[in-house]
Amino acid sequence: MKKTWTGICMGFCAAIAVGVAATNTLTASATVYLPYDLTETDVPPVCTLTLEEAKVKNMRYWGYYTVDGEEDAWYFSNDGTATGNPEIRFITEGTQTQNKPYTLTPMTVGSFSFQYAIVNEKPAGVVDLSTQEYIVQILASDGTYPIIPVEIEDDGDWHTITVDSNTLFYGQAEKYGSYSDKFCGFLFKMGQLDGEFLIKDIHIYDEVGTEIAPEEDSEDVSSETEVSSSEAEETSSETEVSSSEAEESSSEAETESSEPIVDEPTVTGEEEKDGGCKSTVGGLTLTAIAAAATVIGLCKKKKE
Repeated sequence: MKKTWTGICMGFCAAIAVGVAATNTLTASATVYLPYDLTETDVPPVCTLTLEEAKVKNMRYWGYYTVDGEEDAWYFSNDGTATGNPEIRFITEGTQTQNKPYTLTPMTVGSFSFQYAIVNEKPAGVVDLSTQEYIVQILASDGTYPIIPVEIEDDGDWHTITVDSNTLFYGQAEKYGSYSDKFCGFLFKMGQLDGEFLIKDIHIYDEVGTEIAPEEDSEDVSSETEVSSSEAEETSSETEVSSSEAEESSSEAETESSEPIVDEPTVTGEEEKDGGCKSTVGGLTLTAIAAAATVIGLCKKKKE
């Protein structure tokens, strides 16, 4: 009995351990966690720029998530043991920095912004700029990576970073405005990450401040067109069926009305003599009239 009870206890503990492991799969590598309900999804957030997945560096885990059931975001986590700087980059359509020579496809971006939330137990200086724990770099079409120092708050709340034409590059007299026509994307780099990081709501704007919205997926448009076409065909088919039914009804009506109306034959004296139905009816009618006359005559006599 003791052995049986021990086995049950061990099985129960194992089940708890499996449940805990499953719950912490998302952030098993982090030691501090963001205060949000995160649900994994296969679809990246809608954005004009694209996360270059092959260039996600020194992260133990990353993915696409819905935050608190409301907004989609990019999620990253690490345990503070990376030997290089954790880094992500968002690129324009047609750009790739995975294989050399790089393909750099610039677009004119007057300003851009994004929101972030981060908890980090071990912030450290970035290799590119040791006095800064976090930096933003512009991926420029001339092959340079101008640095923008940013003040990051790692309290887990949402904060906004905005880069506009007056934003100064580190160590240069130039401002971002001089590179607005060389924009191929941007990098977010940190010295170290022991915790979790979310980024969402990336928006880019042209030089007059109009947002450059992501292009609508042509496959979705094609699919919608096909559905509309299919619905139109179904409607047309239904119309044809109704028309066909109407034609059938009309045809039936024509068939009924086209049947000759047969007048009852006129009864001749000869037919009456021959004992046809019409002569019999005629005889009965005369008899009835005679009977009625007799009754009227009797009634008249009685009154008198």
